[in-house]
Amino acid sequence: MHIYKIITAVVITCSLAACTGPKTTTTAPPTAVKKKTITKKTVNGYQLQVLNTTDRNEAINAKSLLLSKYPQQKTFLLFQTPYYKIRFGHFVTKTEAVNYQKKIKSHFTNVFVIPAKFEVKVEE
Repeated sequence: MHIYKIITAVVITCSLAACTGPKTTTTAPPTAVKKKTITKKTVNGYQLQVLNTTDRNEAINAKSLLLSKYPQQKTFLLFQTPYYKIRFGHFVTKTEAVNYQKKIKSHFTNVFVIPAKFEVKVEE
């Protein structure tokens, strides 16, 4: 009878342990980490108008050339009937736009700095 009580106690203990899962220890939560919030802000800046053409293939080839030479900058293909326009970059200062204008003039003849509005990401 004594063995029966011991076996029953062991079986019940093992069953309860299996149902409740392994014991876990609780630790203090990690210290709060400040999350950076990123917001978008519209700014007045500059872009380069690289090409103005009625030939769609010429515009696509120009965009491809710019993307391969300057992958860090954005390139845009706009259509305003009947013209395809290639715009290049988001420059906050005119000086930065003029520097790129000098680089690009080796590939394109008429490159103009134009005012533009665009969004930039701001970390707070």
